[in-house]
Amino acid sequence: SLMNGLKLNAAQIHKHGKRADSIVKNMMQHASEGVTERYPIDINAFVEEYIGLSYHGMKAQTPELDVTVVRDFDDGAGNVVMTPQEMGRVLVNLLNNAFYAVHEHRKSAGADYSPTVTVRTKRVDSRMEISVIDNGPGIPDGVKDKIFQPLFTTKPTGSGTGLGLSLAFDIVTQMHGGQLLVDTEVGRGTTFVARIPIDPKIHVDNS
Repeated sequence: SLMNGLKLNAAQIHKHGKRADSIVKNMMQHASEGVTERYPIDINAFVEEYIGLSYHGMKAQTPELDVTVVRDFDDGAGNVVMTPQEMGRVLVNLLNNAFYAVHEHRKSAGADYSPTVTVRTKRVDSRMEISVIDNGPGIPDGVKDKIFQPLFTTKPTGSGTGLGLSLAFDIVTQMHGGQLLVDTEVGRGTTFVARIPIDPKIHVDNS
């Protein structure tokens, strides 16, 4: 029994050690400036690529994932000058969270519930808006105020680091001079909007 106890303790130490290692690596990425090279990107093609990356990545981890993805792309979206590697991280995080939210909500929702994630691009004057909309459980007010704080997570222990949205917020606001907004209603779903300048050389009024 003593040996069994030692084995269990060793397994737990190994498990939590790997989690701590992951958190530290993510914190280092969070603190780093990252790749700063910017160039024009076809935004609709870019978003489409990351929808595929996120969905198939989640599907590999959760084979039972079954989500309808709706694309609502602005035909006139055109190019956006940005750092694609960093904005890709933003999109993957927002999409992963949306897929996770609707998948978990399906477990408690009625039989007529259809997990759906809508991804929208919209050119508004000198800004580009990328929206990720889910029909999941929504975010309570007490949680909504904390979601962009480092290390805050609503996922079960071991499932999240609490750095994804904080990192996404910094990439959008500090690196790209934009805004990351959230609109949510409990029981109806959540919308995240990344609003960035189409060209960083053009001043954008974010009011």
